[in-house]
Amino acid sequence: MTSEKGIDSFRLKLIALVFMVIDHIYTYLNSPLHGYQAEGAWPQWIPLLTRFVSPLFLYLMIEGFYHTRSRRKYLGRLFTAGLIMMGGNILINYLFGSVDHATGNYSFHSLTQGHDIFLTLAAMFVLIWCLDNLKQHKYKGASIFIAVFTALVSLILEGGFYMLPVTFIIWFFHNSKPLQCTGICIWSLILLAHTLISYLTNNPGCSLYSYLCFDNEWAMFPVIFLIFPYNGKRGRNTAFTKYMFYVIYPVHLWILMILRYIIEAKLS
Repeated sequence: MTSEKGIDSFRLKLIALVFMVIDHIYTYLNSPLHGYQAEGAWPQWIPLLTRFVSPLFLYLMIEGFYHTRSRRKYLGRLFTAGLIMMGGNILINYLFGSVDHATGNYSFHSLTQGHDIFLTLAAMFVLIWCLDNLKQHKYKGASIFIAVFTALVSLILEGGFYMLPVTFIIWFFHNSKPLQCTGICIWSLILLAHTLISYLTNNPGCSLYSYLCFDNEWAMFPVIFLIFPYNGKRGRNTAFTKYMFYVIYPVHLWILMILRYIIEAKLS
């Protein structure tokens, strides 16, 4: 037997998971230990190395949209995982006394703060489902209303502002990797231009390098180097591989949230 050329979905998920964990360790533990630009801090370029992760998970989700046996069940898993993630975030923030700094009381933001990419992916799933219905001239009125509503809601979800254009690009050019990758690169250039203009006009008091590492969504473009070799295959298919992201994502984030609270309490 000859090995399958390219990279399958399972291997892409493993790559994304590794870099995701690295990114979150940096996000949660670098600041309380060192401060963002303190001497001895972890390299500022780490977020540039990991910014491809969310677009890659989005790409794989859209691929799954077209290959899943049940779109309803897929969406149900994403939405349920998102609610569980939010519930865990709220519990941890409550137990560690995360309050609004201005009022000293609990607030919606102070309790719900934390990562929850599941809800973002669920919103994007609903959006492309509506777009697919419109493409097939099905449920036009309802699809337009739900698509617009979902797009607006996604703007307040984690990474929604940056992922919404990527969603349109990947869906619209679904049958053309070159056009998908070109669109992603153009969006990255737009974000880079915005970052540079922001730096020049706001005088943030840090080096351009530090600012580029901080306002780093422009660095999503390396995802194209993983999209191109994707062979369209699912790869290893077991219950573990199907649900590992749904388990690893919340568990490692909750551990990091708790560690951050403990470290901040000891240093305060």
